[in-house]
Amino acid sequence: MNLELSGKTALVTGGSQGIGRAIAFGLGGEGAKVAICARDKARLEETAKEIQTKTSAEVLVVPGDLSRLDEVNRVATAVRDRFGRLDILVNNAGAIRGGDFLKIPDEQWAGDWSLKILGYVRMARAVFPIMQAQGGGRIVNVVGAAARNPTPGYLPGGIANSGLINFSKGLADLGAPSNILVTAVSPAATATARWEGLIAQQAAAAGGHRRSRVLPGIGARRVHYRRLHHRGRRGDPRSLSVISLIFDLLDMRHPLSYILAPPPGGSPEVASYFRRFC
Repeated sequence: MNLELSGKTALVTGGSQGIGRAIAFGLGGEGAKVAICARDKARLEETAKEIQTKTSAEVLVVPGDLSRLDEVNRVATAVRDRFGRLDILVNNAGAIRGGDFLKIPDEQWAGDWSLKILGYVRMARAVFPIMQAQGGGRIVNVVGAAARNPTPGYLPGGIANSGLINFSKGLADLGAPSNILVTAVSPAATATARWEGLIAQQAAAAGGHRRSRVLPGIGARRVHYRRLHHRGRRGDPRSLSVISLIFDLLDMRHPLSYILAPPPGGSPEVASYFRRFC
């Protein structure tokens, strides 16, 4: 469907790989001008070349460390100066590490939160005045499913993501009078290289194995079987077999698909409603 993004400008943080890279591809495919930000300049340039080759979109590479306020302000200013405006911000940068709650050092908590939580806050604060001055804009915060599904081994991520939902709600109220729509998007587990490595690590740590297959009839979605057998007598409740639905990155290539696409069987009115706010 035509999302009417041609000519719009978008900044995608964490845009060099994974979900951010897929979203940047989708935005470029819809005709938007795309700026991608991450710390690895070489990887950003490689991604930018691929987007330009496959979509013919204008792509700006802006390396930056979003755990630093001066870097955040520099990135936002560079995008505005290059394109003259900034219509869409996709906050996606940052990965929270898990671990044993009693062993995670304070430095890890603080460092990960500085990039993930404060990185989103800093970037939104940097682009807000730009969007207010131009009469509106769109901010999308990519928030992990750990916000609603806490686990003992990923408490730093659960706390960070639940906080980002709260932040998104408050920012949405703040932006409404200025026609700045703020949305939190939770794509759930997505088949990125980082996720694949995490699942393999968890399976190995539990002494089990892992395999996956594509389910017929549901596109590129894959079911990953994680058989995590703990040592213990037969019938031990700690022995478990987990089946989880993982979304392929192809599902993320449609720009902001999780807030724009109507549910299966949805009415044209629903599709039109979502399109109005992109």
